[in-house]
Amino acid sequence: MKQKVKNNVSENNSITVFRYKMADLEQQLLKQHETIKKDVAIPLGKDLGNMKPSKPEANCEKDVYSGVINGAYSKMMMTAKKELQSEIESHHIVADKAEADRKLQELETELEKTETDYRLKKRELEKCDNTLKKKAARYKWTRLILMFLVLVDTLISGTALQAMGYPLITSYIIGLAIGIGIFYIAEHLHEIIDKGKTLWQKRLIAVTVFVVLFGIFYVLGIFRTTTFRGNDVFGGGAGPLYFACLNLFFTAVATLVVTFAGLSRAEKKIWDKYRIAEDEAKQLKKEVDELKLKIAEVRKQQKESELARTQIQIYAHDMQELIQRLYEESQKTFYSTNCIHRSDGKVPKFFEDDIPMLPSFYKGLSI
Repeated sequence: MKQKVKNNVSENNSITVFRYKMADLEQQLLKQHETIKKDVAIPLGKDLGNMKPSKPEANCEKDVYSGVINGAYSKMMMTAKKELQSEIESHHIVADKAEADRKLQELETELEKTETDYRLKKRELEKCDNTLKKKAARYKWTRLILMFLVLVDTLISGTALQAMGYPLITSYIIGLAIGIGIFYIAEHLHEIIDKGKTLWQKRLIAVTVFVVLFGIFYVLGIFRTTTFRGNDVFGGGAGPLYFACLNLFFTAVATLVVTFAGLSRAEKKIWDKYRIAEDEAKQLKKEVDELKLKIAEVRKQQKESELARTQIQIYAHDMQELIQRLYEESQKTFYSTNCIHRSDGKVPKFFEDDIPMLPSFYKGLSI
């Protein structure tokens, strides 16, 4: 089973270290080691020592007797190599790094371009006229008052339309549309009037707009009078005129408020240009931040992947060291058992040599 073992250092300052581990493989290797030592190394040393004369010979300089021990641990080394497949991890590290480098190059190229666009947009924004910022902010609050007037008119118009036989929801939807119409006429009336090319054309447009509005308000006033006086529409002739004048008053007040408190057509163009540049700058800043996060995430994933694969390589190196130590233990057990059972009481010359290294399956892998 492949595991990651967690080690903690210190109670107050806990440092978490994850270590790659294959517990089943370790247990298998230790079990094989005990079998080799018990069934191969000890019997071999005992049998060679009990021979007449004892083997190996005292002047023997080359070990030609314990090859079976070496072979058993070489086979164990190949088992570990097959289970760990550590050579593949080195290729994965290279492949993962190449893929991460490709992604990083793409993201950094995009980030460089976006940062350049952001700097240029900031400069453009700095050149824009922002003197209207405070006036536009004040006008936002003024618009709330205008919207309140629209709401009042919506309620009155909705009631009147309901008296005409319209359903409740339909009445208030139409009433809201009328109120919104008044609001936008008030906001854009001076622009509508400016469509006239001459002074008289402008005056004609203004008069036409107010006459049309008065006619609409007068008709609504008739139905409002019906709402409040039953069916006696003509009982008080001033009724519809009263409501028409009231609506026209709302429109005139809203128009004057917009004219003196709102932005002029030229100011709107300046303010719109500033707001568009500001929104574009904010969007570019957002894109820059997102790209930086993506780059950081790719680097984090690449480091985690490299760390995980490097841990496997380190573990493969540790397993190789373990098998070498186990081999040396069995080889020394063979030596000591042979010396104990020798009848000549001598120590073969090659017993003093360093125990040879097993063939390494980790050779060529870099950590």
